[in-house]
Amino acid sequence: MTRLPRGEAAVTGSCATAVDAGEAILRAGGNAVDAAVATALAACVADPCNTGIGGYGGHMVVLTPEGEGWCVDFDTFAPPGLPDDHLRRVESRIGPAVSTMPCVVAGLAAALTRFGRLDWASVSSPAIHAAEAGVEANPTTRAAFAQVRGRDFVGEAFRLEESGDRLVFRQPALAETLRRMAQDGPGWFYDGPLADRAADSWRSAGLSLDAGDWQAIPDSVGIAPSPKLRIADADIWSGPLGASGSLCLFGILAAAADIGEGLRTPDGLARLTEAMASVWSHRFGTPAGNAVDPADLSDWVWRARSGQPGSGPRPGDVGHTCHLNTLDHDGMMVAMTLTHGPFWFGGRWVLPGTGVLMNAGMPLFRWADPVRRDGRRFGVTNLAPTLVRCDDGTRFAAGTPGARRIPGIVAMTLARVLWGGFSLPDAVSAGRLHAESRDSATLERARHEPAVEAALAERFSSVGAEEWTQYYGPLTAIRRDTGGTAELGLDDRDGPGYGRVISESTA
Repeated sequence: MTRLPRGEAAVTGSCATAVDAGEAILRAGGNAVDAAVATALAACVADPCNTGIGGYGGHMVVLTPEGEGWCVDFDTFAPPGLPDDHLRRVESRIGPAVSTMPCVVAGLAAALTRFGRLDWASVSSPAIHAAEAGVEANPTTRAAFAQVRGRDFVGEAFRLEESGDRLVFRQPALAETLRRMAQDGPGWFYDGPLADRAADSWRSAGLSLDAGDWQAIPDSVGIAPSPKLRIADADIWSGPLGASGSLCLFGILAAAADIGEGLRTPDGLARLTEAMASVWSHRFGTPAGNAVDPADLSDWVWRARSGQPGSGPRPGDVGHTCHLNTLDHDGMMVAMTLTHGPFWFGGRWVLPGTGVLMNAGMPLFRWADPVRRDGRRFGVTNLAPTLVRCDDGTRFAAGTPGARRIPGIVAMTLARVLWGGFSLPDAVSAGRLHAESRDSATLERARHEPAVEAALAERFSSVGAEEWTQYYGPLTAIRRDTGGTAELGLDDRDGPGYGRVISESTA
């Protein structure tokens, strides 16, 4: 493949502090993976309601300058000592019983070792500074803190300073944990004293977990060629099949490519929403619909699109998730999504003495059967970090929070740019749609003309409205053209996206 010209670098994220961290690493000579790890660690400090180093995991997709797509899969898995029948009946929303194995540190460390240039101490530095100095809460974080005011975990993990509408939060215990990892390496998170504290915490909740289970977490991380599908004039890479939202993403994108510029019309949007419902119905409404071999991906997409939307309840969950993208001067791109789970601040308990807020991963096992691999039971998520390379050389990185809505939001945004004739900013701002069955479709009513709702009503039993609060976090994207110029697509909803472009002359 022809070597890409050097060009602008860029980073996007859910908060300004995380973007600052990624920019600092790019300016220090780090590549896109170095910047992504630094951005993620800073987000674990500055976006604590949505992610953290006690988070339950995620997926990173890497596109090298040479055009190779790789996936770092650090999906969470159930505590080994829990029997299968326990996974479906966890009732708790707080405390150790709701938490799964925290894979964020393991995944970031594996990515840095495989693809990065810098060491762990270097990429940790911005996060340590943010935890010590404090972060001004963005609108989403302020709303999240207001919801949990007075809870014990808030006093354990945070020092809050309020002045009028301004809220600054510091995390001294977490800063010390991050500093210790910077000194001893990320393996300390699993091999050090945290393993015994974690085991004691789980046992206090009546669950069986020993220190060895915690120490084995890094062995669960996988790095492999990313699932890839050729659609029209573009190659698309996303997360692991069956364990992420990539199956739905691929199916929706394939349908959108056929609609093309019809995505600008009410009828075209209704057709796409109907295809979305067919894909969802096939994935979770048919035997083995969520299981597919990579070699059979094109056949799976064809079958999913050919089926009729099934019937079933529309989910009402929201997603407390963090997404980021990075681009370096050589053209390497990264899209990564990581999370605490379906509730703000995850499981709302702190690993004693560490400032590490733990995740709420157990609900994953209530809505879908686990993926079994190497003796572990991995959760099924809808995370869908996505990278695109067009035949003309243009590249995209995109992703969003939004729980079950993630694959549709990402696919619809990219499709509008790739085949619908939208600019990237306009595609990010355009109205969203969602459907999983023939029973119900939803749309952002304020961002669609009435004719769109009327077209949906002809195909679905009911049509409802959604607001940005159904997503809790920004969609962000980066476009790199053939000359190396970077363009950002940042969500303009009330939970805004943040981003920055770094020219070569100022790097």
